[in-house]
Amino acid sequence: MNWQEESIWLSSAEVVGAEVALDIEGQEWLALNAASVLDAVVDAIVTMDASGNIQSVNQATEQLFGYSDTQLRGQKVTLLMPEPYRSSHQGYVENYLNSGKAQIIGVGRELSALHKDGYEFPIYLAVSEIPGQKYFVGIIRDLTEQKAAHTALAEQKERVAQVGRLATMGEMTASIAHEINQPLTAIAMYAQAVVRLLGKSNISDEKIEDAIHKISSQALRAGAVIERIQRFVHNESGERVETDLNQLISEIDHLAQGDARLHGVTLSLQLSDDLPAVLADPIQIQQVLLNLVRNGIDAMYEIDCRNGNTIIIHSCCVDDRYVEVSVHDCGLGVQQHDDQVFAAFQTTKPDGMGMGLAICKSIMEDHGGSIGFYNKEGNGAVFSFRLPIKYPDLG
Repeated sequence: MNWQEESIWLSSAEVVGAEVALDIEGQEWLALNAASVLDAVVDAIVTMDASGNIQSVNQATEQLFGYSDTQLRGQKVTLLMPEPYRSSHQGYVENYLNSGKAQIIGVGRELSALHKDGYEFPIYLAVSEIPGQKYFVGIIRDLTEQKAAHTALAEQKERVAQVGRLATMGEMTASIAHEINQPLTAIAMYAQAVVRLLGKSNISDEKIEDAIHKISSQALRAGAVIERIQRFVHNESGERVETDLNQLISEIDHLAQGDARLHGVTLSLQLSDDLPAVLADPIQIQQVLLNLVRNGIDAMYEIDCRNGNTIIIHSCCVDDRYVEVSVHDCGLGVQQHDDQVFAAFQTTKPDGMGMGLAICKSIMEDHGGSIGFYNKEGNGAVFSFRLPIKYPDLG
């Protein structure tokens, strides 16, 4: 080995030695500063043993739950859980240790946590096992602000949707008044007839009873109209339930018939038999359907129904995954592109708000469905929406 090779070898050895020294120093630094690293993490981190005893927490845990490190260390982790999670937690851990089948280990999920002051708050929890040891790490993220923002957004969407429903009812005022006036007029006529009958001495009880039954029937008819309007305007439940779309279509038929007749339009239902149920908010789906029907009525009325006076409401299954409802009108068709038709504040009506179809699109997207349209050959347009089929639970 010459002096140059020796110099190079010595230099290499010095570099390797320096790297080893730095690696050892870095490991010592990490060991000494592990707590500082964990305290810098914004999510709460809790370590626990197989018995559920808390071994360590970071500062985010103290801030989130209101306990100090000394108050938590050695305590059962179930201290941070409300029921029913408190009772079932240790069973999940023992089941994992005995069988290796994870129910909560390695699976993130949303649930509730319990603050020191006794109130519950939403969290996202992910629990992992430390390899080769019977210790577990739980990473906890506070979802309070996220849930509040989601709730506020949902409330805002519902307020916008309710404005749309009120606007629809406002546009249908004349037909609604007509629908209610008919039974009220009949009630008044039958009541006057009863008064006249009571003034006669030889009138049988059967005639009076018949007139009273007719009064009752007309009162129920008026009440049914008002009830349908109230249900439509006030989305009282706001819940997704198993829904029969054909039944909803029939209810909309009753609600829109008056408006259709007032504009010289006939509604025709073509409903498929054995239509599968969908998981939906019935009032919101009715809002979409009524909006499409009223748009069709307006489109045909504007041209005096010269292309025909029938709107067809059709329901069917699509490739075993979706149920489709379509509204076929005989107007002039749509002259706008898809992105314009469903955009907010876009309208072809002189007094329109331009929110109806935008609300419809938002409702469909929230339901995991879709909405679209196409112009028919010759005249008219078809607006349709699809909803995913609610399959039975296969266990």
